[in-house]
Amino acid sequence: MKLMNLKGTSDFLPNEQVLRNKIINTLRTNFEKYGYLPLETPILNYYDLLAYKYSDDAEILNEIYKLKDQGERNLGLRYDLTVPFCKVIGLNKDLRLPFRRYEIGKVFRNGPVKLGRTREFYQCDIDVVGIDNRIIEAEQILMAINTYNELGIEVFVKYNNRKLMSGLIKEVGVSDDLIPSVISVIDKLEKITHEELISNLKDLGLTIDTINNLLTNFNYSLVEYEDIFKDTSNINIKEGLEELKELNNYLQELGIIDDCKFTPTLARGLTIYTGVVFEFYDKKMRLTCALGAGGRYNKIITDFMDNGNLYPAIGLSFGLEPIYTILKSENTNQSLIDIYLVPLDTNIECLKLATTLRDNGISVLVEMNKKKVSKCFEYAEHENINYISIIGSNEIESKEIRVKNMQTKEETTLKIEKLVNFLKK
Repeated sequence: MKLMNLKGTSDFLPNEQVLRNKIINTLRTNFEKYGYLPLETPILNYYDLLAYKYSDDAEILNEIYKLKDQGERNLGLRYDLTVPFCKVIGLNKDLRLPFRRYEIGKVFRNGPVKLGRTREFYQCDIDVVGIDNRIIEAEQILMAINTYNELGIEVFVKYNNRKLMSGLIKEVGVSDDLIPSVISVIDKLEKITHEELISNLKDLGLTIDTINNLLTNFNYSLVEYEDIFKDTSNINIKEGLEELKELNNYLQELGIIDDCKFTPTLARGLTIYTGVVFEFYDKKMRLTCALGAGGRYNKIITDFMDNGNLYPAIGLSFGLEPIYTILKSENTNQSLIDIYLVPLDTNIECLKLATTLRDNGISVLVEMNKKKVSKCFEYAEHENINYISIIGSNEIESKEIRVKNMQTKEETTLKIEKLVNFLKK
């Protein structure tokens, strides 16, 4: 058997996982700062649940990993965290709304593999159910910008409204049943050639005149749309523009409008979205794919509950893999070990000292294989350990040790009882 990973999956060694954990911890801290509560859902789900609300030819269904259990039930691995969240709301009817949750967990997609996109990856999601106004959209965009900044990544935001898109398509005479398919093609405008775009629209049955009118409709600024359709009777265009205007006011007042770009062709791939949608991109374009995305989906939980009430919802997902891909190229290897103690026939004393340090929140590695001192220094340098101290009987008797900083190569001599404060500084 040849040992290898499945394409699109990876092992992460400790020096890599330290950075990944740092990203996750930063996200978790920010999620909780904005009032989101932790949630965990199963990776395994009934296939019918995962396929809910999608037509048989929906692209996402082709990326679901399908399997059967011993009872021949059709199952699948979750491809995102949104549908399982909707299920939780449906199963727990006593939850008080609005309900904010975050979840960080693995999802799986049997899709194409490229830089920043894998088949097994973490999603880091926040969702809110029970709020239907643009203040929550603005807050989520603000939170995302601040969180990416904290991670050291400057982002810009593309945003749009699915209602506006539907209205613009209907305006040129496209039938209601074709609108979702046309939206899917328009969403690819920046990813495929003009010829491919025309061909895809023709395949849907659109004439060349309709296609030309359609593409013209998606070529205006937000101000121009407001002027062109100020007296429109098209309810989708009217509501879409009203929501975008409200959102813009919040973005302006929050001081982040310069980081946001209205993009009338942005749809987000999934058909669950019903209103505002947004995506986050690296300003330096080290990756061209989105680093995170989200939007409003008002119907899916409402349909799950099916009790006559409305359950407006909005969610945002951070992509751990693209964030990690950017940061790993700019971060030196990091270690979780603060100090490496090397005993010279002082095993008991070193274990006691290590216990004291650990009780004070300091991470300690004690050498237990009697390596040569030179090899211990090599190991500390290779593993990026911050400090090393060689402790023999003289050090124990004098209660004074030397500590070497492995980054600066400086050595410090100090009393053992002062080691805790020294390392904490």
